[in-house]
Amino acid sequence: MSLTESETVFAGVHENAINDLVAAFCNARPRYLTYGSPAFVPATTVAETTMPAIAFPGVPGGIQWRLRLSRPKVDLFRQSSPLPPPLALAPGQFSATMDAQLCIECRRLRIDRNPPRGQTTHRPPDRPHPLSELTCFRLRVAAIGHIEHVLVSTGEDAIALEVDAVEIEDIQPDELESFLECLMFMILQAVLAEIRLPIRALRAGAFSLALTVGPLIEDDQVKVRGTV
Repeated sequence: MSLTESETVFAGVHENAINDLVAAFCNARPRYLTYGSPAFVPATTVAETTMPAIAFPGVPGGIQWRLRLSRPKVDLFRQSSPLPPPLALAPGQFSATMDAQLCIECRRLRIDRNPPRGQTTHRPPDRPHPLSELTCFRLRVAAIGHIEHVLVSTGEDAIALEVDAVEIEDIQPDELESFLECLMFMILQAVLAEIRLPIRALRAGAFSLALTVGPLIEDDQVKVRGTV
């Protein structure tokens, strides 16, 4: 059977080229990989995205935080990069692996001695906490998902990476691992959906393509078929 099957045109791109496209996107728009509240990211720039602090009563200005993601490395079915169990690539899926660094500004707060807390007393701890310090940890995150046919702002056909599951290894207790996996699942759904790769990249500008089949993941490639 021909590559085009019952269609007129076939286009495909190998996972190596997909990773090159993802790298080009992230290098041009690094703000999609770095997010933080005003103490860390005062304003949105090409490099970073500012977001509100986490509001909490009694914490002036809220809890300040920052998230940094490394550039995702994409593997298309068939699986060639190891994944932590229970993740495994099925036909039509991709995997993405990356590092995530989460930070908060840990501050020592002054007790408000005015009503309604006038009866609260403050006894300094034996080992006083610094007035402010950065507290961070790093995670190695693996995700599996599928691709979706989407549009970019110009109305062009494109593909986007949709996350189906996330796994983080070696975190105890299990409830903490589940909490962090849920957090990263929601974050990666939002971040990877913004990495939209135009279909024209698959055909290298060689011809026009009216998409009728795909995009599909097969044989370490993203494949589409259609008519000219």
